[in-house]
Amino acid sequence: MVSSALADRSYRPSPGGFSLEPAAAQLYAAFAPVAASDPVPHCRHCVSDTDLAALAGPPASVAPDLVSRFVRKAGTTWGGPDDLRRLTPRILTLAADHRLNVSRSLVWKQFRAAGWHDWPQTEVDAVGRFLLAEFTRLLRVPPRPAHVAHRWLAQVSTGVDDLSGFLTVWHDSMGPLPDPSIQVTAVGHLVELLTSSPLRPDLPATMADVFPQNPDVAQQVTNFLVGPGTDLDLRRAASEQAGAPSARRVSVAVERLRRFRAAAGGGPGAAR
Repeated sequence: MVSSALADRSYRPSPGGFSLEPAAAQLYAAFAPVAASDPVPHCRHCVSDTDLAALAGPPASVAPDLVSRFVRKAGTTWGGPDDLRRLTPRILTLAADHRLNVSRSLVWKQFRAAGWHDWPQTEVDAVGRFLLAEFTRLLRVPPRPAHVAHRWLAQVSTGVDDLSGFLTVWHDSMGPLPDPSIQVTAVGHLVELLTSSPLRPDLPATMADVFPQNPDVAQQVTNFLVGPGTDLDLRRAASEQAGAPSARRVSVAVERLRRFRAAAGGGPGAAR
């Protein structure tokens, strides 16, 4: 199964889409029926009875450091796919707030190994909606080293093969309808992709270097950049931000996108 949320190109974030609380509540509700294994498979040398008891408690109350240890050991010396599944809401909400001591890439590697796409559809869709809400929130905050759209997408692509829903959110956040402050930050994340990622504008194949965990998604992001909407949004931002401290970097991004579209065959006008 694939989350219909992640494949929904008509997804539109609500004005309050920056808040994760509604999506997080739906996530916990969707996974509430999942019971803890009894007994939980584990290595007695690696996992104590105290650890087992703590992990068996309500997922929302499990300490971040214990969740991090479990994610590292899941599927090998502690727990199986259903144990990971039961803790999914806690894992994802902690990861969203940078409270895990493991990378998001490892989290999604574990989810892929646990076959998350084949979980009940209500659970899969709840995961998709939460991720869309998290990405929406990310785009509303100026980019910084640990908070950049293309890096987040690269990490999530370790376990997610369809990025179309995220790219829809990104496109809509840069468009003419959102508040100007949202446009500015969403464009800022695009500027980071074009100027500070492994992408080389004259070599579209280097998009795969931006997504080393899942190069197959590179074409989706290439299509997002080559489409006329992204070019128009970036050019509009360059005009509106003329004279601002960000103007030079946005202008550089406009030129790099022009070269990328020309090299990727972006259609009439791409090489102008």
